[in-house]
Amino acid sequence: MIRNTYNRYEIFINENGDIDQLPFVKIPIASTDKYEIWNEGRSRMDKLSQKYYNDPFYDFFILFANPEYLSEFDIPDGTLIRIPFPLERVKSVYESGLQKIRNQ
Repeated sequence: MIRNTYNRYEIFINENGDIDQLPFVKIPIASTDKYEIWNEGRSRMDKLSQKYYNDPFYDFFILFANPEYLSEFDIPDGTLIRIPFPLERVKSVYESGLQKIRNQ
């Protein structure tokens, strides 16, 4: 069984132990990013995450990289989807973005 080992909520746990609303963090385009054509009815964010990050639980990074869509169900067939890559860069950008917002 696959376990999610990345806690993207940790930085936004407040003093009551509740999770504050997570903000959107823009993931800039990089020359190392990958691209896939979305195949409606076949493509899934968790499968793309598994393919490129070797972990299905980073699907939210792919969705953040394509902010014109609120969920994978909004993506039209044949759309070019950006997969931010490599994972370590994406995690670093995301975490520093969260920290910057948290410190405001």
